[in-house]
Amino acid sequence: MKDHFVQRDFPAEEYQAHSKRAIELMEEMGLDALMVTGDFTSSLNYRYLSGHLPRDYQSNFSRPHVMILPKNGEPILIVYVLTERDAQLASWVKDIRSYTQPFSFETVRQALLDLGLQKSKIGVELGVEHRMAVPYGEFDKLRKAFPEGSFDDAADLLWSMRMIKSPREIQCIQKADEINIGALEYCFSQLREGDTEIDAAKHILNHMVEHGAYRPPVAQIIVNSGPEWRTGFFPPKEKTLKKGDLIFIDSGCIINGYWGEFNRMASVGPASDRQKRNHKSILTIIQNTIREGIKPGVKSSDLMKFFISQYKNMGLDPPSYYGEYPFMHLCHGVGLQGSEPPFIRIDSELELKAGMVLSVEAYHKDQEVYGSEEDILITENGCKVLSRMDEELYTIS
Repeated sequence: MKDHFVQRDFPAEEYQAHSKRAIELMEEMGLDALMVTGDFTSSLNYRYLSGHLPRDYQSNFSRPHVMILPKNGEPILIVYVLTERDAQLASWVKDIRSYTQPFSFETVRQALLDLGLQKSKIGVELGVEHRMAVPYGEFDKLRKAFPEGSFDDAADLLWSMRMIKSPREIQCIQKADEINIGALEYCFSQLREGDTEIDAAKHILNHMVEHGAYRPPVAQIIVNSGPEWRTGFFPPKEKTLKKGDLIFIDSGCIINGYWGEFNRMASVGPASDRQKRNHKSILTIIQNTIREGIKPGVKSSDLMKFFISQYKNMGLDPPSYYGEYPFMHLCHGVGLQGSEPPFIRIDSELELKAGMVLSVEAYHKDQEVYGSEEDILITENGCKVLSRMDEELYTIS
């Protein structure tokens, strides 16, 4: 089998290293095996450990894929028959078994028996920020088939691995960030007064695809404009950009499955002094927090207190949601998901660690809403900005 026919995001040793770390964590957490899943819509943990992507994206939840990684012994993949050849080419796993639809627990049951796991503790995707990509009824049959074993939540194990990025993962995120900033700058250079939010989205999407972000879902593009805009998750509209408007774009793309995403703002025509002042304030808050507050060992709650103090230093009232319910985050993780753990909130005592990649974002409202966001890598001594630091409002002619 020649490597130039193999479609892999990374070399096999990357996935073997992920799996080796998973086995070390199984030992610490008292698990005998790990079972992760994926389908045609999403396959995050399955892809992370196996190296096989069942399909880039299709709105089809009916083709589960399963990887069983035992603490002792060789792993097994269970795949839909039409993706069996792809799995053989892409994955480092040798024992690959297929099924035809509809999916049944029986193939998984037999694999667990072959691995001698019928009386074992098996970690599965039951916890926060995870989902199992198999029908619940089939999983329930599987549990009942092994009354002397157990299927336990492995969310802590999975996030302990995925929150710390490898050099190859970081390279993908940084490449996605490079494409994103290029797309944003291209968009702002092409837009004109009288264009629409949809025009903005088209500029961004075309640029991303042309520069390598061609695999679904390709991009997230949130565009809001005008004095009444708010941050939200609405699609771009046939709304005309008018002189004096601010336009906010939160966009991102994926490279080899890894997201880079952040927002930028522009004014339609020259910005007013008030708009410049407000935008500069939010940039200063973000940049001071990155330069002085983010480093390994800092607790989430302490970082949030530092972040809130930066608003006060600027003479601004921090949004109440940072310090009280719903406890919005300053940072979220970036990786195989555009937003994933860790979430840096004031009600969390989680400690920052080298190797985490975070999106750091802040907002302020004064007639319009102002926002800025950066992707950063936590290093042994502090942090490194991956997204190229926001400097000022862009100007649309």
